[in-house]
Amino acid sequence: MKPGTLFSPPSPSSLALRLRTLVPIVTLALAQTATQAQIADDAAPRIRKGPSRSLAGAALPGQSAPGSLQSVAPATSSANGTRPVILLTGYWPPTNEAVRRFSRDPLKNPDGWQGSDWMGSGYDVISYFPEFANPNCTNCGKGMGDLEVDYQDTTADFEIFTELHRPIAIITLSRGSVGTTWEVESNQFNRVNWIGDFVAPFQPDVSPPDPSIAPDAMRFTALPAQEIVDAVSAAALGVNPFICFSGTGGGFLSEYIAFLGVTYQAEHNDPLQPDWCVAAGHIHVGTNVTWPAASAAVDVTLGTVVDYVDRVLACPPMIPFCEGLANSEGFGGQLSAIGSPSVSEASLELVAQRVPSGTAGIAFYGPLQQNAPLGDGLLCVGGSLFRLPVPGVVENWTVMTLPLDFDSAPLASGVSAATPGSTWNFQVWYRDTGVGTGSNTTNGLQITFCP
Repeated sequence: MKPGTLFSPPSPSSLALRLRTLVPIVTLALAQTATQAQIADDAAPRIRKGPSRSLAGAALPGQSAPGSLQSVAPATSSANGTRPVILLTGYWPPTNEAVRRFSRDPLKNPDGWQGSDWMGSGYDVISYFPEFANPNCTNCGKGMGDLEVDYQDTTADFEIFTELHRPIAIITLSRGSVGTTWEVESNQFNRVNWIGDFVAPFQPDVSPPDPSIAPDAMRFTALPAQEIVDAVSAAALGVNPFICFSGTGGGFLSEYIAFLGVTYQAEHNDPLQPDWCVAAGHIHVGTNVTWPAASAAVDVTLGTVVDYVDRVLACPPMIPFCEGLANSEGFGGQLSAIGSPSVSEASLELVAQRVPSGTAGIAFYGPLQQNAPLGDGLLCVGGSLFRLPVPGVVENWTVMTLPLDFDSAPLASGVSAATPGSTWNFQVWYRDTGVGTGSNTTNGLQITFCP
């Protein structure tokens, strides 16, 4: 079948024959396995001391909470029509030190706030984090001030900070596993049970924290994860960046605030909302990452997120829908994109992640959305379907990339053309010989193209 002609998914038996003929094009290897241990100090706590601060005792804008080292000062934000805010949070070192310069509290940051119109980007960067008696602590305890290592305190503080700043992007950071890792978390779970914190009540007041979705349901990161990994790797900072696709973000305060962040973004993801939040997600930082290296990696990550937010503001956001069902790797295939949906820029690549190593797949698109069985997955795209001409093949890792060619069929012209203002739904269908029918699918991705 020629590219650009209508595409009808074949039967599972003919799919296996078709995929065996695909030719490798682009491969993408990540530097770290996603199954490594990732908790370290983000694990069951061993010290219990100090009172817990609830919402009733939390700081209001311009006030100090009981026992807090920081008063929450009003800041420029998208909420009052000035510069939009990118919100950073840290927990244990080195992450609190890496974001300290973005604090507006002179007690925490006597050298002065460095986040005003950060790097001339048009965004203010503001950070919050707890303090510890030993800034190089290993078993750090509950801490003091903002975002104490406590579910009630974190819930109350996070609500205050997001209401105050209405952030356009959120990056939550915490300490992860032993090593020099820069671990961008793919998955955050709406957990029913969490690792207990330091002071009763040891669990969140509301668990799971988002009653609007199923218990233990997963929310994906809304950060440009692969772009962050690529940029941090290219900066050669002595850290090891990778995306973690494992089924856990630690189950403690790291994953809890990560889930709060991606949930806030999911609830404010409409461009028509005055407090639209474009991106949110979590990064675990290895215990052996030095403070200077962590600060530099934060700068690179921020620059990547700023570029991404600028692209989204220039073009409509790309919206995932439907879902990829579990494959032989134990995950659902995840489809996202790198680059801009700008037709003139012509930089967009589809990225299929969490698919079996060494497998091959084909991308297709159509005008409608549906939810129908296909192989061991779901056919999420409906209407007249068009296949992209070049297949993707995974080598060495569970990621495949499929570039979009706006100068060739089917995207270049005709009824299948990607023209400014047109909306198409994309999906990847891949071979999976390790289980079931031998094929599976990713989620769908809705893309509205702009000039």
